[in-house]
Amino acid sequence: MAIKTRRFIFAIISRRMLKSNQLMYLLDIIPTTKIPHTQQQVFSYFSGQKLPPGALVQIPLGKRKELGIVFDAHKIADYKMELKRTNFELRNISQIVSAKPILTKQQISLALWLGQYYFCSPGLFVKMSLPPYYSSSKPRSSGVRREVLDSAPTTPRSNNKIKQKLILAPTVAQAEKITTGHKDATLWHSGLKSKQLNEVWWQVKNGQAQTIVGTRSAVFLPFTNLKKIIIEDESNSSHKSWDTWPHYGVQAAAKKLAEIFKAEMSLRGGPPWLDDEAIQWQTIKKERDRHVASLRSAPSDNKILIIDMRAELKDGNFSIFSRALQSAIKDTLAQNQQVVLFINRRGAANFILCRDCGYVAKCQQCDAPLAHHLINSQPTLLCHHCGAKDTAPSLCPKCHGSRVKTMGTGTQKVEMEAKKLYPDAGLARLDSDIAPQPKDQQKIIDAFVKKEIDILITTQIIFSWLEETKKAAPNVVAVLSADTLLHLPDFRSGERTWQTIMTLENLLRHSERSEESPTNVGPHSREIPRRYAPRDDKQKTFLVQTYNPDNSVMKYLAKNDWAGFIKEEQETRQALNYPPYSQIVKLTFRHRDGQRAGQEAKILAAKLKHTSSIICHSGESRNPKSGSRVKRGMT
Repeated sequence: MAIKTRRFIFAIISRRMLKSNQLMYLLDIIPTTKIPHTQQQVFSYFSGQKLPPGALVQIPLGKRKELGIVFDAHKIADYKMELKRTNFELRNISQIVSAKPILTKQQISLALWLGQYYFCSPGLFVKMSLPPYYSSSKPRSSGVRREVLDSAPTTPRSNNKIKQKLILAPTVAQAEKITTGHKDATLWHSGLKSKQLNEVWWQVKNGQAQTIVGTRSAVFLPFTNLKKIIIEDESNSSHKSWDTWPHYGVQAAAKKLAEIFKAEMSLRGGPPWLDDEAIQWQTIKKERDRHVASLRSAPSDNKILIIDMRAELKDGNFSIFSRALQSAIKDTLAQNQQVVLFINRRGAANFILCRDCGYVAKCQQCDAPLAHHLINSQPTLLCHHCGAKDTAPSLCPKCHGSRVKTMGTGTQKVEMEAKKLYPDAGLARLDSDIAPQPKDQQKIIDAFVKKEIDILITTQIIFSWLEETKKAAPNVVAVLSADTLLHLPDFRSGERTWQTIMTLENLLRHSERSEESPTNVGPHSREIPRRYAPRDDKQKTFLVQTYNPDNSVMKYLAKNDWAGFIKEEQETRQALNYPPYSQIVKLTFRHRDGQRAGQEAKILAAKLKHTSSIICHSGESRNPKSGSRVKRGMT
């Protein structure tokens, strides 16, 4: 147990307990809470009862009480001499919540690995692995055990022989749609009620659930005999937890889970991201070659137009609709056909700017520019990160000037201008503002398929409804601003732009998705659906508007040369030492004193420079209400 190396074990139990003849135990426990990285993550506690790994207890941690999972148990007699020589004494556990294992050994192994891989407290992943009742409730001083036992459904016996399959979807809507296609599927996502989640959790643990369809948190379920893992739409960014703690990617977690159970793993969708860990798998390289070959053998017959918006400005067209797009929409509407307009920005404008002093309204919490929205016809500033709202000013708060202008374009602005250009057309907007729930989105998509909508204005939310949208067979699909994708401060922006554009272009093709299981080429394989399915006899139009037509993405897109683009992208990343040729780690320093946080970050950056020649760092220091922080990135 290496108890000599433990520096942070709390103490109150008297040493006289060591002299008693009563059989005592040392329990290694993982607290289900965040603990600083500089401290021990597994703690030792005293107990008069031996508990198996996975048992749930309540422990004193500082001045508070927390839940903890037993990791291991040892007879205290085996460490009596070592304990006497230490300068601390053990604390006793507060309460045994469940003497029987709540978590499986596989769940504990996954939590410990993720904690090490993502450099965070494994207890946070342990907490996510607990049944919903425990993970959402704070420890209680009394009655905990009774309530916990009552929350577990009574079943005759666990069935460990049943082969389980896990299907991971990026969004709730996609998970629900997949479930409808599987009669024996059990659904898991955060939108379900706690009682439903609790029932599903125990069904999985007892081997009653055979096919589990869920979002990323489903990887933490207590599987008993997992044989197959499928990740749907693997390149979707929703497979990573960007906005909730702990941050993790479902691809890495699922890969480790497959290793633990020796299960097969399949990735469905387009090719893996170049920086994805999956790119390092030998089988995936074969799959990428297959995908490139499929693109070469089935070129697109659609008319792809790259529109230079600089030329539009020179000719006096200041509209967000190019003349080519206006003409295509007009002809399409005259033929009673439909149009899809894509802009990956909600609201009326991206931000507001004072032309006199350069002031940009930013969120006080996130320091991000506030988007301009029209909420109940009232100009409102909204933070797309934390949801903070503020009234849009008519005068500049900094210089009190009147030249405050909205900059950029969002779905609301596109909708307003489309109504002016095509007043007789049936318009609808599909974004998370107007349709936050899957059922709301379903209504809009159904209306589009029934030809009740002529022009659909949407964001990336459409990616959850691709197969349904294809049934409408739109005649024109347009990307109104490719630059909002291209110029994101992300080395993946070019690849993301290509993936987004090609996914949208696929809307112009018939839906032909096979429901059969993919043919695996190894334990970690990828199902690549037919990207280019049969199309209508009539040629359709796909337009991409940009102010940077000379960008390599636009050049390769015009030639439909995916293989050429990927080759250049790989060469660029290798030259710049970007993933997959390196790993990027973000370290965040938080302190009430902003200068202190900045100093600590600089000290660490200096130390790292001496340990590696490929360390680079950049960051910012600020003082939000919640405390100061400094970010540093390194490779």
